[in-house]
Amino acid sequence: MRFLPYIAAAVACAGLLAAPAQGAAVETEHVTAELIAENTALAAGADNTLALRLVPEHGWHIYWRNPGDSGKPTSIAWVLPDGLQAGELQWPYPHRESLGDIVNYGYSDAVLMPVTLAVPQPLPAGVAADQPLRLKAKARWLVCKDLCIPGSAELELALPIAEKGAPTMADERWRDAFARTRAALPQPAPADWTLRFQVHAEGADKALALAIRRGGISSSGELSFFPYASDLIAHSAPTRFAQDADGNLRLSQKLSDYFVKAPDVVEGVLVVHDGDTDKAWEIRATLGPVAVVPASAAAPTIEAAATSAPPVEPINYFLVLLFALVGGLVLNLMPCVFPVLSIKAISLVEARGATARRQRAHALAYTAGVLLTFTGLAALLLILRSTGSAIGWGFQLQHPVFIAGLAYLFFAMGLSLSGVVEFGTQLMGVGQSLADGSGYRSSFFTGVLAVAVASPCTAPFMGTALGYALSQPAPVALSVFVALGLGLALPFLLIGFHPPLAKALPRPGKWMETFKQFMAFPLYLTTIWLLWVLGGLTDRNGMTVALLGLTLIAFALWLWNRPGKVATVVKLAAVAGALALLANPLMQKASAGPSSVAHQGNVEPYSDERLAQLRAEGRTVFVNFTADWCITCKVNERVALDSASVKAAFAERNVVWLVGDWTREDPLITRTLERFGRSGVPLYLLYGDGAEPQVLPQVLTPATVLAALPPLKTVARQP
Repeated sequence: MRFLPYIAAAVACAGLLAAPAQGAAVETEHVTAELIAENTALAAGADNTLALRLVPEHGWHIYWRNPGDSGKPTSIAWVLPDGLQAGELQWPYPHRESLGDIVNYGYSDAVLMPVTLAVPQPLPAGVAADQPLRLKAKARWLVCKDLCIPGSAELELALPIAEKGAPTMADERWRDAFARTRAALPQPAPADWTLRFQVHAEGADKALALAIRRGGISSSGELSFFPYASDLIAHSAPTRFAQDADGNLRLSQKLSDYFVKAPDVVEGVLVVHDGDTDKAWEIRATLGPVAVVPASAAAPTIEAAATSAPPVEPINYFLVLLFALVGGLVLNLMPCVFPVLSIKAISLVEARGATARRQRAHALAYTAGVLLTFTGLAALLLILRSTGSAIGWGFQLQHPVFIAGLAYLFFAMGLSLSGVVEFGTQLMGVGQSLADGSGYRSSFFTGVLAVAVASPCTAPFMGTALGYALSQPAPVALSVFVALGLGLALPFLLIGFHPPLAKALPRPGKWMETFKQFMAFPLYLTTIWLLWVLGGLTDRNGMTVALLGLTLIAFALWLWNRPGKVATVVKLAAVAGALALLANPLMQKASAGPSSVAHQGNVEPYSDERLAQLRAEGRTVFVNFTADWCITCKVNERVALDSASVKAAFAERNVVWLVGDWTREDPLITRTLERFGRSGVPLYLLYGDGAEPQVLPQVLTPATVLAALPPLKTVARQP
């Protein structure tokens, strides 16, 4: 019997600890509010988890800490005994709430906003250990549907205080709710993440660019970014992102109309939505160079983007300008520019005896033609991309009418060099001697034509420069294109402004006429190549229409210098007929069919899905992004990729060769190129031994390809 008082006291204490926390829910207009606790008692000398629980009426929502375009975040003010301290509200990641063009961040379902309450030990004066502790707070919120109503409630919660060292028990009513809330609270970003941001506040695509290196994010869902600053991004704009298989991530979002100044840091919550299992991280990015994900790139799922490159951070701007200058200089040596340079060579020899002033004037006229055409082509490219078109460098050669028109022009120039007709100074410097003080217009248009035909070739250094340019604001992009044009024109500028170089050229003489006629044949070969490209874009019917147009051009030029009204009418009618054929329905792009690469051995058409499958199988994969009109691509394929040594090495290692054919417009290939910081072809990637893709040079040799392959002994051969 002497133990009964102790047993009774123990039962009473257990009953006190197991008793539910006492707090009443408050019903307000469209929101129910209450204070709840995770456990049935408060632990002295420890942190305790409470929560403000808000339940909006169906169809209504309340707001996150950054409400978005409008709204007001929820707040809470505590009335606590001296010595007790409540922390800030903790915010589960929000959801987007849209009303027309207005996008807000908040909650439309029941939400718990946890708060940490520190109870000291020993208890402060005025707090009795044997009495429930009454906690009071006033919560304020804004609840909205098609109208918004401010709300508030005076809330109370009474909780017993457990004895020191005594365990506390979870309140079963709220166990699951607290577990779901903890899963929705953003976790600190892993220590090995490198987070950088850059604000691109100029140009057509004003955007925040954010990069996460070594993120290790793996999911098939989509991303959401919720910044803590309300005036940083346009909340209604889509989040664009690109990510590789290792989780390296780059995302961009349009700047807010109220954006004023770039912050020192960018903080917010990154959420990966993966069905019912979402993951949220709290990120803090510091200032650093990050390229914008182009506006033309639709935000892919992470699964679809798993084959993309690591985020491409821009290199030094002045280094890019140097790359562009060198790339333009090397472009003079590429086969696509040679036919035009042959015409310029004739002009240089003819100008050997001209005065220094006239030589400089011709050099400047040619340079002006090059620079203005590069700038105009770049501006058109930027405008088209800003409208959502997924295009890149060389886009004009994906259009049959442009190719046919270029074939007309080269064929006419060839006939002129062959002596069928003389145009004087009206066509690219053919006919009239520069020493006579005329021909500046011809020098200008020679520069125009040089740029028009340069796009099928991508010289070394050009890919990096162009990829950088097309991810930057318009002024920066145009400056890179100007540097590229300056490099193309540089040899002729040097000759024009340094007379000793001009003196090294052979003297004009009778041999010039033979040389000029001989130079017609590169133009005829270029015409044949353009017709071949046209046939790939259309079909044999489209090529036949172009050949009919060339026949009419030849007939018109044959009549060109013949006198009489009848001859004039006929030749003009022939030219008009040739131009009319460009509008023929047969001169349209054929629907995209199978890749032009034959399905032999391990050569297959490229797709993100196929690449991901092969990498999952542990295969070595070579990816070739090419186009029929890309002469650099065709030279690489002939010299390097089709060589016996490379074919044998691919066979030994069971390499799968994926071909991305960009002859026709293909937005998916365009976006893949952009993820690797490129705006055009060629692009060569090698995936081996599960490593990051190697980006091979734009000009290949067999030795270059063989050196990039993984050692034979490390490659698992497939049955």
